[in-house]
Amino acid sequence: MSQKPIFSARELSWLQFNKRVLEEASDPTNPLLEQLRFLAIFSSNLDEYFMIRISGMKGQVDIGLTTPDKKSGFMAREYLQKMLKKANQLVAMQYELYHQRIAELNEHIRFTTYDQLKAKHQLKMDNFFKNLIYPVLTPIRFSQYLPFPLLPNLSLYLISKLEDDKGQIHYSVVTVPKNLERLVHVKKDIYILMEDVIIQNINHLYQGWKVLEVVPFRITRDWDIEFDDQSDDFAKSVQSELKNRKRGAAVRLEIDAAASDEVISYLMEHLPIQKKFIVKINGPVDLTFLHEVHEAIKSKIPGLVYPEVAPIEPRVFQNQPSIFDVIRKRDVLLLHPHHSYEPVLRMLKEAAEDPNVVAIKQTIYRTNRDSRIMEYLVKAAESGKQVTVLFELRARFDEENNLYWGNQLERAGAHVIYGVPHLKTHSKVFLVVRRDKKQIEQFVHFSTGNYNEDNAKIYTDASYFTSKRMIGDDATKFFNYISSYTKTPSYKKLVASPNSIRDMLFVGINREIENQKQHGNGRLIIKINSITDIQMIKKLYEASQQGVKIDMIVRGICCIVPGVPGLSDNIRVISIVGRYLEHMRIYHFHNNGRSDTYLSSADLMTRNMENRIELALKVTDAGAKRKLLRLLELQLRDNVKARENIQGKYEHVADGDKPVHSQMDLYKLLQ
Repeated sequence: MSQKPIFSARELSWLQFNKRVLEEASDPTNPLLEQLRFLAIFSSNLDEYFMIRISGMKGQVDIGLTTPDKKSGFMAREYLQKMLKKANQLVAMQYELYHQRIAELNEHIRFTTYDQLKAKHQLKMDNFFKNLIYPVLTPIRFSQYLPFPLLPNLSLYLISKLEDDKGQIHYSVVTVPKNLERLVHVKKDIYILMEDVIIQNINHLYQGWKVLEVVPFRITRDWDIEFDDQSDDFAKSVQSELKNRKRGAAVRLEIDAAASDEVISYLMEHLPIQKKFIVKINGPVDLTFLHEVHEAIKSKIPGLVYPEVAPIEPRVFQNQPSIFDVIRKRDVLLLHPHHSYEPVLRMLKEAAEDPNVVAIKQTIYRTNRDSRIMEYLVKAAESGKQVTVLFELRARFDEENNLYWGNQLERAGAHVIYGVPHLKTHSKVFLVVRRDKKQIEQFVHFSTGNYNEDNAKIYTDASYFTSKRMIGDDATKFFNYISSYTKTPSYKKLVASPNSIRDMLFVGINREIENQKQHGNGRLIIKINSITDIQMIKKLYEASQQGVKIDMIVRGICCIVPGVPGLSDNIRVISIVGRYLEHMRIYHFHNNGRSDTYLSSADLMTRNMENRIELALKVTDAGAKRKLLRLLELQLRDNVKARENIQGKYEHVADGDKPVHSQMDLYKLLQ
């Protein structure tokens, strides 16, 4: 008899992932500055968690939602309490690690406080304050006649408790400037934090007042917004809503643990914020400054950062006058960041400069501000080519950047589409249409990652180059669909969401169930970022119960529970957290020895299956399929950076006598 499905709580599973990030800060195989950088990454991740996930659950509590969560069964209030409790536990663990790592760092440099400086160095910092910091600061005092100011999201502030000559108490806030380095270089090997310098010189801001207390704090606000994609001008609607973010409700107050009850009560009343959303910090507020520490020190002291690894320049493109000549002859698969990202840039550059290229079409979910990709698209549009770019304006935290580049391309003469109504476009693909004599050629680049050159250095993603006619025809249909909102086309080689990717996966899983019954060799390997979709989890449980062997490499959120007898004992789940952010999505079906392998932009989440425009590409090139299978098998053997999910709890994989570090060992395989 089949066992009833069980699921892990999505929001708590995400915290488990961020705990794995945090654990990298105590891994001795990571150099010291890299351990500190993982503390900074943990902070950035947790910021987003509060802005989106905590704020969302708080919203459910505020409206009195009484429907239990489908996966965990928790009511909203109980769920929120569990989320906050676990987050606070992780923050305590983070600061314990911070103090340990800083103590180790002090063996190489002195990361110190103002009080620990010699008198001459204190004088130097006082002058630094007067000449550089003081002119930038703007203290804001408030009272019953002066309203509490709107304090923007994620800025660092100092609140001062002041006493006037009549004994009256006042409060004032000053922002620690974001446009100045928070890490201040005192001399040679001595560093101090800017807020420490400001605190020691705070009397210059409040002359005539008695400063009773100065406390650093930071506010996190609800950053999740809904866009009206039926607006007559969607871009303007997005711009308007982005301004509203500044007024989002406070969902976290991080404040120095030394703060008095009076200061905390004052902030609670005027933000306003409930006590349960207050996090007392035993150390510097906001550890994202450790990115600065990493950058400032990495070149000064050898051995404290990862050794540099030069990306592999693919031999197939070397000494070739045109990238299109190569792609005409064969499909090419690249695995970034191990392979250089230059071929992707080169393909767009050649397309922009080639007089025979008549059109370039591309989707953009996230890109960097200083983007060569965007520059080539602008150049192509200015030269008269038909350039069509879909910018997804609902790409969280990248809305403004996408608006900026959309405006630049429109000015250059490109046709810019700002998303598809009701659906977020998450697919990553571009199409180059070239006229060769009397023939039209179509060249496609399919990616699992965003078109962001910075991310390509630290995210693991796949690039697939092809000139196969059927894929080119499918890409043409796809771009026509998203530009005109017509009926969903029928594809031959591409699979698209909403809905079709889940359907394709179900067909493949059902086939493996049949293969298991007939041949005893049902087998799946799935590599994704997250799995939350209940239908998909139930289908995988069904396959496991039928004896199908399922290996899953799930970086982040994992609502499937592996290893439960009678339910999921044929499912193995590992998570790899290391130097690079695992971002590739691969679906591999054994298919009784005639394997089917897909690259995709889609995770196994309901939003990817039903509410987003996603693409999956069936890889038909034999060499590319072998390369992807070698990657999957290598990661499944990882015993250095892999953690295995055992009935919802993660433990380091410790199998085998020989260490397997898949992220680094892949370089050897690709040489």
